[in-house]
Amino acid sequence: MKKFVGVIMLMAFLVMSVVANGAPAKVEISFLVTKPEIVTQFRKTFDAYTATHPNVTISTIPLSGQTIYEKLTSLYASGNAPTITMVGGPEFTAFKDKFLNVTNTKFAKAAYDWSLRRTTINGKIYAVPTTAEDIGIMYNKTVIEAATGHKFDPASIKSRKDLRELLQKISKTKYAPVQLTNIDWLLGSHMTSILYADMSKDYDERQRILGECAKGKFDFMHNNTFNGWMDTFDLLMSYNMHKGSPLGNTYEDDQLAMAKNKVAFWVIGNYVYPNIIAMNPDAKVGIMPYPISDNPGDYGNSEITLTHSFFAIDGVQSSKSQQAAAVDFFNWLLTTSKGQKSYIDTLVFTPVYKGFSVHPSNPLAQEIVSYMKKGKTLERMSDYFPAGITGQFGAVMQRYLGGVCTRKDVADSFKKYWLEMSSK
Repeated sequence: MKKFVGVIMLMAFLVMSVVANGAPAKVEISFLVTKPEIVTQFRKTFDAYTATHPNVTISTIPLSGQTIYEKLTSLYASGNAPTITMVGGPEFTAFKDKFLNVTNTKFAKAAYDWSLRRTTINGKIYAVPTTAEDIGIMYNKTVIEAATGHKFDPASIKSRKDLRELLQKISKTKYAPVQLTNIDWLLGSHMTSILYADMSKDYDERQRILGECAKGKFDFMHNNTFNGWMDTFDLLMSYNMHKGSPLGNTYEDDQLAMAKNKVAFWVIGNYVYPNIIAMNPDAKVGIMPYPISDNPGDYGNSEITLTHSFFAIDGVQSSKSQQAAAVDFFNWLLTTSKGQKSYIDTLVFTPVYKGFSVHPSNPLAQEIVSYMKKGKTLERMSDYFPAGITGQFGAVMQRYLGGVCTRKDVADSFKKYWLEMSSK
């Protein structure tokens, strides 16, 4: 009888232990997805995670027409900060004091050291890279080869002169040589990143130039790199399929044109690849550099701009259980085989992390890896811009694209915006 009572007490103790220390309580976390084109892919990824973590619910927060900076400002002000958000460099600078220190997490330790330089403060890591992306000129191999009758090798475009000759050939066919998307983030952030990255091979020199810009002392109009960057933009404008109404096309229009093999070149990044493949699984597209001179040996003519945004976890308004769930999600996504499969196959991301057992199969990701291995990459300089300035850059480039301002106006505006935005 004593043994029986003892067994009953032991069983009761074990049940109480399971209740106290078993599966975690249900928790809901929110994710501000700042790339509208891949919201669906993120939701599929969340579903894959919650299938084996049923106590966690992940909801998505859309940008809803706002910039990342505007959205985060509004959410933090209302006390509804997202548990997880994707930010660029300027947004990281503006909100870094609100992000969780993830230095000792498994996923942060897996990131390449160079990818964490921007988000490490006093030796502590406050955000990790999303995916290796590039900014350059997307090419449609099918269109180019049909227009020229020859195999196309992107390495054959070593200068602006080479690009000009090819655009001229294509312009005499039924295909459009190039399209320019007028959206402000592309013109004001991605394209200007190319400009500032091309200023110098040396990191310290690039930072010195940004310091001059911030003081309003940089002379854009008499700078060779600025003029080369603008010369290439002028070339693309002259062959733009939307030349008659350069502010009338939409981002979605341009995705469709590239997917349907109507245009040869498009200034954009590889992040649009999933959308193109969804519309045309047989599309043969790739990425090449944005040339800035007629001299093949000049820096920038053979490099693509390597870019990545950041994943950050809220450290001030989210509960400990929400923060723990966010950490667990990233450990799953970036360090487990199932998570890595979602990262590669569902999100179509290119890893900036060590130890990936799953490797990208899409050709654009493979091209990026090839450029990285060759050391032919440029730094995304917009990470160092003052918050809000890319919108100003985008607006002036839209005016230039629309033909309502001159190159000097662009140079003067850049100088003015740097001084104004850096003093805020």
